[in-house]
Amino acid sequence: MTYLYEYTILDDNIKVEYTFSSVSDSIKVIDMWVDDKPHSINWMGPEARAKLMDRLEADMEDRMCGTLDDVTVGTEIDLDRDIPGFEGTIDALEDMVDNHVGEPEFLGGR
Repeated sequence: MTYLYEYTILDDNIKVEYTFSSVSDSIKVIDMWVDDKPHSINWMGPEARAKLMDRLEADMEDRMCGTLDDVTVGTEIDLDRDIPGFEGTIDALEDMVDNHVGEPEFLGGR
């Protein structure tokens, strides 16, 4: 799957199609256009290339992790909110899940 990242610098519209390589564990630029004309990352200087890769990493992180600056997401479980009507503890919830789907050791867990 590829992603398209667009931004503007000095009135130039830049579009970059990129993907993440599981082989090299890094972002790879597939295609690039400046004002709808083909461009190559090889034509960029080292500093500009590093800035572009930082932008692409941030874009990919936002797409994969949903990290938005204006949204705070908590990981705390609130049983009243998350499982309405459940009157037990987190241990009781784990036991209920284990009884329903199986013990973790049978699922490759602990």
